[in-house]
Amino acid sequence: MPQDPSEELLPPNYQDFPDGSLLRVVFHNFLTYEHTSFIPTASLNMILGHNGSGKSSIICGICLACGGSPKTLGRSEKIAEYIRHGCQEGYVEVVIADKVKGPQTVRLTIRVGKAPEYKLNNSHATQSDINDLRKHYNIQIDNPCAFLAQDKVKSFSEQSSIELLKNTEKAASDDLDQRHRALMEQRKDSMTIEELCATSEKAKKHLEDTRTKIMPLVENYRKKMALESKLRLLEKKMACMEFQEADEEYAKEQKIADNALVEYRKVEAKIKESTEEIEKLEKRMDKEGRMMVGTRDSIREILANFQSKSDKHMAENMLADAKSKLDRVKKDAAIHAREVEKRRQAIDNAETKWKAALDDLDGYDEFKIENDRSEAEFTAIERELNQEEEKIHHKKYELSSLERKIAGEGKASKGNRDERWNMLDQLSSDAGEAWAWYKSNQSKFKGEIYTPFMNMVLKSPEAAKILENSIGMRDRSMFVCQYKEDELLINGKQPWRINTTVVTANNVYEDELNGEVHPDLKHLGFKYLASNCFEAPAPLKQYLCNVAGLNKIPVGSLDLRQMDNINKELERLRVTVYMANNMRFQLQRSKYANRTLNSQSEMRDATFWGQACFLKSMDVKKEKDGKAEECERLRKEIECMKETLKEKRYDIQKKRDALQKVRMEWRSKKGVESKWENFLKQEKMQLRNLEKETFDIQKAEDNFANVEDHVLKKVQKAMAESVADHKAISEKFKEIARHNFIETLCKIKSTKLNSKAEDYRSEREDLRHVKEATEDQLKTAFNRRKAAKNALKQECALEHLDVTKMDPNDKELYEKMTKLFKDSNVPTDKDELDQCITSEKTRLALVQNSGEDGSIEHEHQLQRINKELEEECTKYDKLIKNRETAHQELGDLIKKWREEVEEMIEKINLNYIKFFEVLGCRGEVSLETPENCLDIEKYGIMIMVCFRKGENMKRLDNRVQSGGERSVATMLYLLALQQLCPVPFRCIDEINQGMDPTNERKVFDIMVGLWNGTSGTLTKTQYFLLSPKLLHGLDMRDNVNVVMVNSTLTADHGDRFDTLSKIRNTFATLGIQS
Repeated sequence: MPQDPSEELLPPNYQDFPDGSLLRVVFHNFLTYEHTSFIPTASLNMILGHNGSGKSSIICGICLACGGSPKTLGRSEKIAEYIRHGCQEGYVEVVIADKVKGPQTVRLTIRVGKAPEYKLNNSHATQSDINDLRKHYNIQIDNPCAFLAQDKVKSFSEQSSIELLKNTEKAASDDLDQRHRALMEQRKDSMTIEELCATSEKAKKHLEDTRTKIMPLVENYRKKMALESKLRLLEKKMACMEFQEADEEYAKEQKIADNALVEYRKVEAKIKESTEEIEKLEKRMDKEGRMMVGTRDSIREILANFQSKSDKHMAENMLADAKSKLDRVKKDAAIHAREVEKRRQAIDNAETKWKAALDDLDGYDEFKIENDRSEAEFTAIERELNQEEEKIHHKKYELSSLERKIAGEGKASKGNRDERWNMLDQLSSDAGEAWAWYKSNQSKFKGEIYTPFMNMVLKSPEAAKILENSIGMRDRSMFVCQYKEDELLINGKQPWRINTTVVTANNVYEDELNGEVHPDLKHLGFKYLASNCFEAPAPLKQYLCNVAGLNKIPVGSLDLRQMDNINKELERLRVTVYMANNMRFQLQRSKYANRTLNSQSEMRDATFWGQACFLKSMDVKKEKDGKAEECERLRKEIECMKETLKEKRYDIQKKRDALQKVRMEWRSKKGVESKWENFLKQEKMQLRNLEKETFDIQKAEDNFANVEDHVLKKVQKAMAESVADHKAISEKFKEIARHNFIETLCKIKSTKLNSKAEDYRSEREDLRHVKEATEDQLKTAFNRRKAAKNALKQECALEHLDVTKMDPNDKELYEKMTKLFKDSNVPTDKDELDQCITSEKTRLALVQNSGEDGSIEHEHQLQRINKELEEECTKYDKLIKNRETAHQELGDLIKKWREEVEEMIEKINLNYIKFFEVLGCRGEVSLETPENCLDIEKYGIMIMVCFRKGENMKRLDNRVQSGGERSVATMLYLLALQQLCPVPFRCIDEINQGMDPTNERKVFDIMVGLWNGTSGTLTKTQYFLLSPKLLHGLDMRDNVNVVMVNSTLTADHGDRFDTLSKIRNTFATLGIQS
């Protein structure tokens, strides 16, 4: 084949090729080809070659160059992987026949790391332009009925009947395919209407169920409203009766108060009358007194006149002085006597009170002693309680510190856990998903599951490098279970793929997990084992010891000059791997040299285990549980101490209150005693002062009598001298006596009147108390009437029950209410009415506590549901009508489409039956219809075959027929479809694999007959049939083009092995003209 693209020619008769046929295919650095041109014929092209020779590469190149996707080929989905190995660039070029425009050249260039590039007739083009060109020629590389790649042969026979119908329509009639798609979209619309109908029906049922559900609540609410209505009616009646009763009581009390006021005013009138009489008498006495004073003045004038005749001044002064002294002494003596008597009475009373107070103070001294002792005891106890309270504060501070520490550790633990999980998820998303699912469903598992990512904690940063060079990548995400059931649960039917293992409790050996370095190794410089540098749960650690031998890897620092001795000692102790001096050493016994080989390598840096999260424990559960228990213990201890302190304080306060009460009683008694004692002392002192004072009345009277006698003698002498004056004075004294008598009578009468007035006042005081009591009762009755009036107004919206004083609206309301009372048989007896109210309240409480307590919201909800249900029913009816209309229209279109599809399938079936008869077998093709004729997406093509006589035909299925039988059935279906499928070329890769020689020969004869016009007319279709072998003696016609493919031939291969002559001999043997 030519190597220069400019020399690559077209077939001589390329102008006779049908439009869309391939004139030439060029491969450059594509898969197995370095640079190859392939020029096909317009009919059947048989491409032969052993497996791996590059036959399928031709199909791949044609598909990709025509704008196809790598997914169609069943190979790699990355287009860059189709470049020849070791190259950075390659291309595929196809030349498509076109009688009008001339040959159309399409080139696909593929480069590593870049997007593929298309060229159409040496001009840049997009994949969309190539797809448009492909549709123009009806090249169907994505239809397995026309383009069947090697890796898609099996999937073609495995495709469902629905997919087969779609691909058949696509190959046979683009109109049917488009109508089928349109019907499917229309069916989606009708399904939407059906879904709306179903949704509406569900909504309607939901509303009906909701209504049924809340009906008991609504009925309960209505029953409760009826009971409340009746209760309000009874309470209105009660309000009316209570107001009427209060109004009558108020009127009665007002009448009593008025009567008391009348009696009170009568007595006040009598007191006034007596007072007026007394005032008159006092005026008369005042008048008589003035008359006596006037008469005495007249006597003094007579005496003055008489004295003027004698030594009147001396007698008058002497008599006045004596009289004044006598009066003063008498007055002072009377006052003194009264004051002494008063003091003595006060002293007697105070002594009695003081003695009683002293008797009450009996035991006061003992109480003082007991009080001081109790106070000292209380102070000591209070000091102890303060110390206990200080201890409680210390405990609280300790508890709060511990809680803050736990909260901080919880946050750090969660951050560490999240960081580890993110690393696990980055390493393997399946492992991350599996661990998250395990943690959320941990209760389903029989035991714990561990993984190094989440459950290992390094003891030091140096341990990271040791583990990095000891534990393999696969083991880092290993899920270690303790039970087989847990392994099946987490890795059985789950969507993820993870590494799991089981390490039971019986397989955990503590001596391996906690092993120490052998003493002989310690002498060599080894410090610890690799299993000692981290902490992990026992099953996980046992697994790592089993797979990585961590319990057998010593770690330390060695003297490299003594390596021979060290290796001998290690070999004796059967140590094969050890780490020292930043190196990893491995001892291996040579089978051939009979000596120990020591290989060493530098230890890798800890890129994985060096993360800081592995140095911190993620699971602080035990420590946290211990601290939580400590917190709980502290809380209980604090509560216990607080309760004890509270009880002690309560007890001491109770004792203090009792002592304070007793102290107040004694203090009160002591105060009374002190008061009377001081009062007694004060009164006795005043009495002693009074008793020291003396008054000599007799002496004063004697002095006055002497003076008076002396004066009388002088007066008698003077009177004797003036008888006329004497007689005048005598008359004057008689007049004074008369005035004095009248005054005395007035005083007696006034005294009687005062006594009577005092009785009236006493009676008035009693009447005042009666009047105040009646006023209080009237006020109480008024308040009751006011409360009853407010209740009446609140319950009945009435101010009173006097019909004559009501306005028309209130009167109408009262009459309606009275009629309602009568119609409802409301009791008129208050006690009976009160019993009815109590009974109704009890019934209402039973309804409210019945567990089905409805409310006004439920009533409104029922109304809303009824409205929504009515709207939903209307909506549902409309949807049903729309669904019926849509189903009718869709049914008519499907019926028309189905008739054409059945006609197409009947044509295929005739060819299919005929081809199977050639094989001596039976086969049928029919349209598979769903139960619901409107389910357009469920229509399919059913292929029935029978390869043995006496058996019933069975459906073509990858689980029933063998691979060869499926290949025969598939190939014959493709041949039966040919005359209905006007595509320019078809490609089928290794369809004869699995066929027995007889069936393969018959199928080949049918194919050749079709293309040569003996059994059909498919001469306008170009065919590419790929196979690794070909039977001898096949009917090869002139229009059958056989192409041998062998990608292993080199440039000098033909000269060295005479390849060309061998190929010609092979063709001659096969009866093929070379």
